[in-house]
Amino acid sequence: MNVREFLRYLWHEWFRQVGEALLVAFVITTFFFTTVQVYGRSMVPTLQHGERVLVPKYEMWLERFGLRAWHRGEIVIVKPPPGAPNSVAAFPILGFQYRPYFIKRLVARPGDTVRVEEGRLVVNGVYVDESFITDKIQPYPDSFPRVLVIDGKVVGFQGYRVSNLPPYLEDALAMLEPVPEEVRLASTARPVEYVGTLRLAPGYYFVMGDNRTLGGSEDSRVFGPIPDPNIAGRASAVWWPPLTRDERGRWKLNLRRLTIPPGFRAVPDAPAN
Repeated sequence: MNVREFLRYLWHEWFRQVGEALLVAFVITTFFFTTVQVYGRSMVPTLQHGERVLVPKYEMWLERFGLRAWHRGEIVIVKPPPGAPNSVAAFPILGFQYRPYFIKRLVARPGDTVRVEEGRLVVNGVYVDESFITDKIQPYPDSFPRVLVIDGKVVGFQGYRVSNLPPYLEDALAMLEPVPEEVRLASTARPVEYVGTLRLAPGYYFVMGDNRTLGGSEDSRVFGPIPDPNIAGRASAVWWPPLTRDERGRWKLNLRRLTIPPGFRAVPDAPAN
């Protein structure tokens, strides 16, 4: 074997091994598990900027085939609808655009009724105990969905005129429960704004960040419920960094499971139509 043949052999061997490694990495991250880094503070106090979470990808495939369901209270990796705020980002240095994934908490499932009333989450008619958040931060008293009614007709939704509603909120408007009779009657004399309720359509989920301070999270309160294909998996555990400092500056173990808070397990089944 001469030098030229040897170099050709090395090149083919390198190419083969790299190709095999890339194939294995693709299969593992597509069908088994992957990791996602947390950017920003939308999941504070549960997750901090820079932490990495483990995402079992096989759960997504099981869900697609009807062998598993997403549960209220799980932390999920989601892609916001096209056109929603921050639904497009620019790749560092290279500059090309892509649609990023967000990390949020799934708070309501298909068939559930959901609203946010002065900062308090209401699912299937009950206030959800979110003390795991409220014990650490004070939620901003916003409400969703804000509905404007005139002469018995819905003319405004989330601060927009229905005629100028962004496309990403059209599904949310379609899921709005009928206007209460007392609101309809009062609206014949004057415009009435009230906090409505959504009944999630089949295949749609409502997600929220744990950071409920003013501007703390862009989630379904901004872009509406998301369809099932926009969920890429569940964050099951924090694995990086393995150590962090507590409030007193002492090192502590940071590896932890991300479990469903008890308040979500207490939510009753969705009411019948």
